[in-house]
Amino acid sequence: MNFLKAKSTYKTAAKVQDLMGQRLCELLKTYRLKEFQRVFEFGCGTGEFSQKLQKNLIFKDYVKNDILDYKSEFEVEIFDMNHIPKAFLKTQKFNLITSNATLQWLKEDIFTNLYALLKKDGILLLSSFGQENLKEIKILSGLSLPYKSLKSHKNLLKDFEILELKEEFFKLEFESALEVFRHLKQSGVNSLGHFFLGKETLLKMQELFGNTLTYHSIYILCRKIS
Repeated sequence: MNFLKAKSTYKTAAKVQDLMGQRLCELLKTYRLKEFQRVFEFGCGTGEFSQKLQKNLIFKDYVKNDILDYKSEFEVEIFDMNHIPKAFLKTQKFNLITSNATLQWLKEDIFTNLYALLKKDGILLLSSFGQENLKEIKILSGLSLPYKSLKSHKNLLKDFEILELKEEFFKLEFESALEVFRHLKQSGVNSLGHFFLGKETLLKMQELFGNTLTYHSIYILCRKIS
């Protein structure tokens, strides 16, 4: 992950993630979900989604988490959501748990822990990415995150009442192949590791895909019913 390196460029480059955050806020409005006593947001980064969401909520406590320390002005609980501290799991309960464009980095058992952190009738509001996400990069490099299908997400949410589970596709077009990879670097979301970016790859990006990138977004709204 290169999010710390992309701290200064993320807000401008991560246009799809910004739209995804808007979609999550719209879901709350659709279901008239506005008042929550305690809110937990994981993967908050530099707080772009936090600001959007807080404008749409009435809340008493808003707890933020991230795996990285961005030295933000607001207070953040720094830990890996794949290894939530036992003390946090035992002592914290929330009415709303939310995250924008973070779920794809986490293991499947995250839903068990999120269930434990939610109060009865608590709401889970999440976005992630589906199997078609950045498919062009996977074809060119052979590298990708283990993105899940909509059906897989439904199976993982078997203990919740699913209110909304839907997907959306975005096609981003760039002036050159180099701009494609610059976008990935500036948004901090590339999973290429030490992939060598040579002229042959740039040429293939242009010839095969016309310098476009596919984003496959998934939105989740569900309730803990017991």
